[in-house]
Amino acid sequence: MKLHRAIILGLLAVMLAAAQSARAPRVALVNIQDAILATTDGQNAAKTLDAEFGPRKTALDEDQKAIAKKQSRLDQEKLSDEEHKKLQQEVDDATVVLNAKIDQADADLDRAQKKTLSELGKKMVAVIVEFATSTGYAMVFDTSTSQAPLLYAENATDITSEVIAAYETRHKSAAGH
Repeated sequence: MKLHRAIILGLLAVMLAAAQSARAPRVALVNIQDAILATTDGQNAAKTLDAEFGPRKTALDEDQKAIAKKQSRLDQEKLSDEEHKKLQQEVDDATVVLNAKIDQADADLDRAQKKTLSELGKKMVAVIVEFATSTGYAMVFDTSTSQAPLLYAENATDITSEVIAAYETRHKSAAGH
C-alpha cells in the first residue's frame, strides 16, 4: 500500500511539473509596415522615394492642369466648329498621353516601393526573429495587412515599438562602421 501511494504521489509530482512547464507559448504581434516606416532607414527610404518621384508627380500635375484649362476653354468659350474640333482633339490626345505617363509613373513607383520594402523587410524580419528568440516568444504575427491569418490572440503582446528600438540599435551600430 505504501509503495502504491509513493508511486501515485510520484506520478502526481511528475504530472504537476509537466503541467507547469507546458504553459501556453508566448505570442507576439507586430505591425511590420508601421515598424519599417518608423525606423530611420524607413524614413530615409520614404524621403528618397519622394525626391525621386516628387518632380515627376509635379510634372504630371502640371500636365493635368493644362488639359483642364483646355477643357474649360472648350466648355466656356464660343468656338467655331473647326476650332472646337481641333481643341477637342488636343484635349483627347493630351489625355491619352497623360494617362500613359501616369500609368508608367505608378508602375515605376510601385516597383521602387516594393524593392525598398523588400530590402528593409528582410532586415526587419531578421530583427524580429532575433528579438522574439531572445525574449521567449514562440510566435510573432504581422498585423499590418488584413491578409494576415491571425484573427484572435489571447494574451498576445504587441512588440512593434520594441522591434523598432531593436532595429535602430542593430542598424545604427552597423551603419556607424
